Formats: sequence, C-alpha cells, structure tokens
Amino acid sequence: MLIYIVYFIFFMILAVEYELKPFSNNIFLILSVFLLGLLAGFRGPEVSRDYESYQNIFDFIYELAGRNDGVFLSVIEPGFTAIVLVFRSLFQSNYILSLMIFFAFASVLLKIISIKKLSVNPYLVILFYFSHYFFLHEMTQIRIGFASAFFFIALIFYLKGNKRIYISLILLATLFHYSAIMYLLILLFDSKRFNKSIYIVILISSLLLGFLKIPLLNYLGNFDPSTISGKLGNYANLVESGNAQNINVFNVLYLLNFTTCLYFIIFIPIKKLLSDKPLLFFIKCNILSIFLLSFLSGVPSFAFRFSELFGLVSMFMYASLVRYLPFNNKLNLLITIVMAGVIFYITAFHGDLLNPYYISRIK
Repeated sequence: MLIYIVYFIFFMILAVEYELKPFSNNIFLILSVFLLGLLAGFRGPEVSRDYESYQNIFDFIYELAGRNDGVFLSVIEPGFTAIVLVFRSLFQSNYILSLMIFFAFASVLLKIISIKKLSVNPYLVILFYFSHYFFLHEMTQIRIGFASAFFFIALIFYLKGNKRIYISLILLATLFHYSAIMYLLILLFDSKRFNKSIYIVILISSLLLGFLKIPLLNYLGNFDPSTISGKLGNYANLVESGNAQNINVFNVLYLLNFTTCLYFIIFIPIKKLLSDKPLLFFIKCNILSIFLLSFLSGVPSFAFRFSELFGLVSMFMYASLVRYLPFNNKLNLLITIVMAGVIFYITAFHGDLLNPYYISRIK
C-alpha cells in the first residue's frame, strides 16, 4: 500500500504549493495524468476486486461476437462492446492489459481536463479525486469510470449554458454505462435559485430515510425488474436472496458529505452562493447523492450506484472549502488537506476495494 501513500503525498504537495503560490505550468497536470494512468492501467489482476470480472466480460463479449445465432448483447453497453472488440482485433496476447491501460488513461485524461476548467486549485481537486473516486472507478469499476469521464467534460458545457452539447455527451456516456442516463436529471436544476430551507429539509429527510431503510422491492408487487434489463434483474435477485451487501448509510464519508453540504447552506450567504455557479451546482449534486443513498438504502445495489453518480462532484465541493471556511488561508488549506487524508485512509485501507499493489505482467 506504500505506493498509494506516495501518490497522496505527491498530490498533497502540489495542492499546497499551488494554493500558496499558484503556478501556470501545465507540466504537472500532464504528469498527473501519466502517473494516475500508469497506476490504474498496469495494476495486477489481484489488486482490484473487479479485475477478474472484467476479464470474464471481455472474453464473453468476444465469444458472443463470433457467433452467428442472432444473440444480441443487449445487457452489455454497445460502446463498451465496440472498444473491447477493437482491442481484441489489435492486440492478440495482451488485449486485456491494453484495454485496462486505455480505459485508465482515457478516463483520467478527460477528468483532469475538466478539473482544470472547473476548479480554482486543480491539484487540490485531484487530491480529493485520488483519495476516493480514482480508487472506486479507475481502479475498480472501469465502465462507470469511463462513462463518468464524459459527464465531467459535459459539465464544462452545462455550466456555460450549452445544454445541447451536455445532452449529447450524456447520451454518449450512456453507450458505456446505461446508468449515465440519470445525469439528465441535472437538467431539472434551477441554476438561478437556491432555497436554503428546501435543501435543509431534504437533508433532514435523508437522515430519516437512512434510519428507515425502505425495502422498495417489497412494494413493487408482481413487477418484474428483468423486463427492464437483465442487469436490473440480477440486482433484484441479489437483494431478494440476501446476498447483496448491507449498506451503512451513516458511514464517515456520508457524514462528511452531509456536514459539508450543511455548512455551505447554513453559513455561506445566499448571494455568495448564487455568485459561484459551479459551487452551487456541486452542492445540489451532492445533496441529491445523499438523498438517493438514503432513499434507496433498502436496495443497496441501486443506492450505491445512483448515489455515486452524483457524488462524484464532491471533490469540487470539498476543495472549495479552502475559499469558504472562515479561517485564514493556511488554516483553511490545512483543514481541507486533513479531510482529504481522512477520505484517502478510509477508501484505501478500509474500503475493501484494493489489495497490495503490483504491476501486471506483459505476456
């Protein structure tokens, strides 16, 4: 696990240096892409819990593509299928490794481009990104990691008011993970208004729902989730059989997100929030993430997936604290760095996502 700590320290130093004395040289952003891409792309099969599953999916896609019996890969997204088939045709012996490298570098590159565009201190955002969602997506759930990278790029256009390009990019993301279609819900956000009372009520309601853990599938009666998709049916079967992972709503990451959102709502003047359009958007996304996790907590597979979709932008919200905490700049920076450290420690050492790192062998 030492390599993860070294990476964290490296990004922490960049974040601190940039905050105390901003520099315009993009060489460190390029280096960040290179280092993160290498880390995720060349990880060994036992490092990530999902690596073997993806190996099986890659082989499954290739096997079905070679059949002529009319089998349609409706459960596996077409964009993902196309990339797998292209790499299988180009790389015979190391096509799995080449796919992992491609998804790692492509996802990291797109996300860091958007981080540069949407943040005041890009290295502080990268620090929060590495501390949580890099491990969750680029190292583990590569399909949603790649799809969410298009969401990040789409945000650049959404925040500029170009909803057509935003919708186009979200539809493109859906080709790589069907759940990305949920990002269209963001179009319902009102960028010109922010009723603090309503959002406080939503947060309080989330606490109540988290305690109740409503078993939604029990209220669906004779509804058959498999009529929507085989994947949704598998999720339902897991829940019904009792094999789904139990969900602890009130974990440290949830409470940290909750209190940060509450801080912005209660202590930051409404005029200041409305003047910072990106931050206002990030806060709304995180509140939606909190609500979905609580509301769907009785169906863990749905709860984690949909909550993570919108919780991605938490990295921007946390990094904004360095500007909005009431202390001096250095103390604000120290607090945000400590928060990143807590998130990193929980994700890397207690998240049950990764095993000790080693490099994949090239055949």
